[in-house]
Amino acid sequence: MEITQATTLVQLNAPTNFPIKLSATNFPVWRRQIEATLIGFDLLPYIDGSLIVPSQFNDDAKKVPNPCYSTWFRQNQILISAFLGGCTEPVQPLLSAVTTAKEAWDVLLTSYANASPGRILALKSKLSRNPRGNGSIPAYLKDMQEIAGDLALAKNPVSDTDLQIFILNQLGDDYRSIISALRVLYVYIMSHRKLNVLIF
Repeated sequence: MEITQATTLVQLNAPTNFPIKLSATNFPVWRRQIEATLIGFDLLPYIDGSLIVPSQFNDDAKKVPNPCYSTWFRQNQILISAFLGGCTEPVQPLLSAVTTAKEAWDVLLTSYANASPGRILALKSKLSRNPRGNGSIPAYLKDMQEIAGDLALAKNPVSDTDLQIFILNQLGDDYRSIISALRVLYVYIMSHRKLNVLIF
């Protein structure tokens, strides 16, 4: 993508365009929100590295400003402002020194997507020791799927089978009879290799 003099600025408003605020636990959902919005406004090149950055000046003497650079610079500031508005207060300091939208995006990817070994270990431990308790089934499934999503982003994906096992083992005593039936059904289906079992 290349900026021209016909390129216009796109105004973004965090509460409207990025209603889901980034926290320490919801990066996969937040990331999808950002990417979908930027694709819709044709602004994804500002964060994915495909945008050609215009020269700041139109002459070798650096006296004639390039209007395309001004558009690029201003759109970056709009995006940074929207990113800040789309983050919770504990996350915002990470973006305090960035100068471009791509830099902001890279900082967040490094902080949340490319998790450290310690975070990966913590996520795996949480997945295997996360009993449902008194919460609802939909809320519990959502929580477990978010943990699995975080591991996938960190390039340590959990297989569907393992995720199903983690979920079944921690549903609680109320579902013990259902779990036993599902396990029998799963073994039968896998032994015949005809279908993939759908637990929920």
